[in-house]
Amino acid sequence: MTDLTDIDRTHLRRAIDLAALAAERGDRPFGAVAVDRDGTVIAEGANAVSSTGDVTTHAELVAITVATAAGKAEDLRGATVYASGEPCPMCSAAMVWAQVGRIVFAAAAAEFGPILPGGPSFTLTCAELVASSNVPVEVSGPHLGEEALAVFRAAAAR
Repeated sequence: MTDLTDIDRTHLRRAIDLAALAAERGDRPFGAVAVDRDGTVIAEGANAVSSTGDVTTHAELVAITVATAAGKAEDLRGATVYASGEPCPMCSAAMVWAQVGRIVFAAAAAEFGPILPGGPSFTLTCAELVASSNVPVEVSGPHLGEEALAVFRAAAAR
């Protein structure tokens, strides 16, 4: 696991803020920020499954979709995606397909899973899924887990 830079912490905290915004509108508390190799934010996403009824609108997929719709699909190659929670297998696979260079997450699924009731869970971690591919993607986390878990706890208490 790599150490976080101040820039990493800033983007990871933004993903956590987006998770809180998702929770405020009744969605599960997940947020993501995609940052290109030059350090420019190219897209953000917040979970929208409950508000849209679309089970694929996880925060990371929303960020990828927003970037692609804005003509920035190429910018995703080698980018870093910051996520408030460990990406699920669907999101992890999408990031492999997008050929991001790095995935950095706050809370581990094993930590937030017991806090959030309902929904499917997996024993396959983000790092395990990514490692099973032929695309070199660095996975780093958990980082700032307690900050992210506070958002999960607040959402569960609603």
